[in-house]
Amino acid sequence: MARKNNSDTLITTAPKVLYKRLFAYAWQYKLHFALSIFATAVLSFSNTAFLALIKKVTDEGFVQQSAQQVYILPLMLFGLMTLRAMAGFFSSYSLRIVARRVVETMRKQVFAKLMMLPVSFFDANSNGYLVSKMTYDIERLSNVVTRSALNVLRDVLTVIGLVAYMLYLDWRLTLVFAAVTPLMGMYLGRTTPKLRANAKKVQQAVGEITKTAEEAIAAQRIVKIFGAQSFENQRFGEVVSRNRQLELRTARISGLNSFVIEVLSAIALGLVVFYALGQFTVGEFAAFVGALMMLIAPVKHITAANEDLQTGLAAAQSVFDVLDMPNEDNRGGYRSDRVKGNLRFEDVTVRYPQAKKDALSSLSFEIKAGEKVALVGRSGSGKTTLVNLLPRFYESQHGAVILDGIDVKNYDLENLRSQFALVSQDIVLFNDTIFNNIAYGALREASEQEVIEAAKAANAWEFIQQMPMGLQSEIGDRGVRLSGGQRQRLAIARAILKNAPVLLLDEATSALDSESELHVQMALDRLMSDRTTIVIAHRLSTVENADRIFVMDHGKIIETGSHQALLAESGYYSRLYHKQFQDD
Repeated sequence: MARKNNSDTLITTAPKVLYKRLFAYAWQYKLHFALSIFATAVLSFSNTAFLALIKKVTDEGFVQQSAQQVYILPLMLFGLMTLRAMAGFFSSYSLRIVARRVVETMRKQVFAKLMMLPVSFFDANSNGYLVSKMTYDIERLSNVVTRSALNVLRDVLTVIGLVAYMLYLDWRLTLVFAAVTPLMGMYLGRTTPKLRANAKKVQQAVGEITKTAEEAIAAQRIVKIFGAQSFENQRFGEVVSRNRQLELRTARISGLNSFVIEVLSAIALGLVVFYALGQFTVGEFAAFVGALMMLIAPVKHITAANEDLQTGLAAAQSVFDVLDMPNEDNRGGYRSDRVKGNLRFEDVTVRYPQAKKDALSSLSFEIKAGEKVALVGRSGSGKTTLVNLLPRFYESQHGAVILDGIDVKNYDLENLRSQFALVSQDIVLFNDTIFNNIAYGALREASEQEVIEAAKAANAWEFIQQMPMGLQSEIGDRGVRLSGGQRQRLAIARAILKNAPVLLLDEATSALDSESELHVQMALDRLMSDRTTIVIAHRLSTVENADRIFVMDHGKIIETGSHQALLAESGYYSRLYHKQFQDD
């Protein structure tokens, strides 16, 4: 993801800084983390103690057959293994507590951050990619500071303990094994960049899987009616196959790392056996070779942990890119309990990123409080952009949008948006009860009677009463259990309950049948009463009663007037109206 400046890029891509930032999350739960570290240390050094005890058992129990050790050695072995078991439990369980809390904390932070980002961010990023960051990426990066980190600590401490014991037995022989260590380091230095680069590609592939699946599942009616099952299967199969190839490439690099480490360790083991024959006692030989064999596993684990580390760091960069995104600009501090609804655009110009021309060009007009204004024009003329500027979903590059004499940029953002109610053609409902869909968000404290009154005003109470559980009936994903007209009336009820002074309508009746449109239009008429209303209209028959109509084309208002006045002018609006009338 693009960064705003070079310094931000350096912060996000520096592995040490990334790891330090990740570690801070784990350290919030320092007691559990410290317990896990302590238990891991006990578990690691018990390996060395086990080898020393095996040497003692071999030399004193089997070779010397000491009668005094018959009872002592088994008890010592039992005690050591019990200690190992306890250390293993506390190491694993304490670490799991830290890991799950880190995941919970980061998911909450990322979700909260997403709620604070501007609409333009969601326009540029698919839902699937964003969901994959909160699921796949956070799960991967949490391993870096918890499971992988403690595993590496355990293995490093094990290596230290074993090497120390090997030096105690024979320092010259230990140097034979140490001689291959630089070769291991050189090999790992070459493969680490490949692992990290591949990890980024794996994350992108997972995001693509989520996006593709989400689109196909959400569009099931379209998929079925257009016979696109085979196409969607092929599309999904391609992204899944790419993910498989990338995961296998990671496994291949990691597997080769393990293979090379094991071959180098085998060379060292052969040299040790060659030297040790005839030089060691049976117990010393068993202890030394046992230490060397036990040393191979943690060295391999440390090598394999490099894969988790690089994957986790790539995931961390992806997640921190979101957390470091600037929030919506909310520098304004002006608040109003309830605005009157006077609106004014002063020379407003908007151009979207990558666009070749302005979406709005030097737009100036005024709307009085309580006035009903309709915006008409062909698609792409700037109607939706104009409406999106009012609650500051988008920002203008030039000019000012004024509400009650105050630039909307000077309003507190939450307070500004509380002054608007929105009803659109694309109704947004949640997989929840009818009550919770009407009394949504800031309306959660509304009483049941207030919700009923809003439902009655929206002509929705009649069908709500017929539902199995009335207001407490579940409506399914995006309101799938309701008809189009019923969904629209719930959205109107929500707007009525909000009782905002400025109403924004985006063709709220265009997709309805005649009977549903009649119910919805009656509800809208009640909703628009005594409110400043801006209506985006495609069907011109729905705006005949507007106080004024703004005819838009190429980001400009080319005609203004009432329905009758515009028809009398025989201009652009008149041609649009008569064309629709003929088509109907």
